[in-house]
Amino acid sequence: MENVLNSPDVLVHLSYVIIAFSYFLTNMLWLRVSACVGLGLNLVYYAVTGTSFRTSMPWDTIFILINLYELALLMRERWIAKLPEADAPMLRRAFEGLSDVQISKLLRAADWKNYVLGDIVTRQDAPVDALYFILQGRAEVSVDGIAVAHLESGTFIGEIAYLTGNPATARVTIDEPSRLLVFSRMRMAKVMAGDKQINGILYQVLGRDLALKMRRANSAKVFEQNALKS
Repeated sequence: MENVLNSPDVLVHLSYVIIAFSYFLTNMLWLRVSACVGLGLNLVYYAVTGTSFRTSMPWDTIFILINLYELALLMRERWIAKLPEADAPMLRRAFEGLSDVQISKLLRAADWKNYVLGDIVTRQDAPVDALYFILQGRAEVSVDGIAVAHLESGTFIGEIAYLTGNPATARVTIDEPSRLLVFSRMRMAKVMAGDKQINGILYQVLGRDLALKMRRANSAKVFEQNALKS
């Protein structure tokens, strides 16, 4: 065992262990780093022993350069993908499961809009061509002219229409001056086509938001019924 550890062979074994470990990583940054380290140890081994040096060194060098190039792109993307400091905590909570880079991609498909009291965001039974997210403010939800709920900051508007492609199920009116993110359906489709993970997680995010609203609505209904009984 001591001879094995003291021999150059330990380098090649370690390199393959690291490369194998990289296959289990889902974080692309660390996957690339691990691959570069493993391949680098491989090169050291070939340089020390001369084994397959002429054959393997060029290929390992090419693989390292490819990974370094991809690493540079990832680092550049992370540098560009800084979230607005004031809104970052809320955005991370709302889009839980997505990285800052992926959230930043979504933000590039959105417009930041200010709304005033009385502005209508969606109309019942009318088509909805965007998904809305309340950064600040509040909105009233009404069905057939009857107010049924209020939406606070940190919640989505129009997610049912976005998920199903059907017209809006309710009218949503701004209750107080608000700032919303407006995600264009067409621009969102381009973002999700380029990152399938965003597509899957976004549907989970919208499903969670919808489930939370339904629980709140049911709780409010139970509270109202109990109040009437008493």
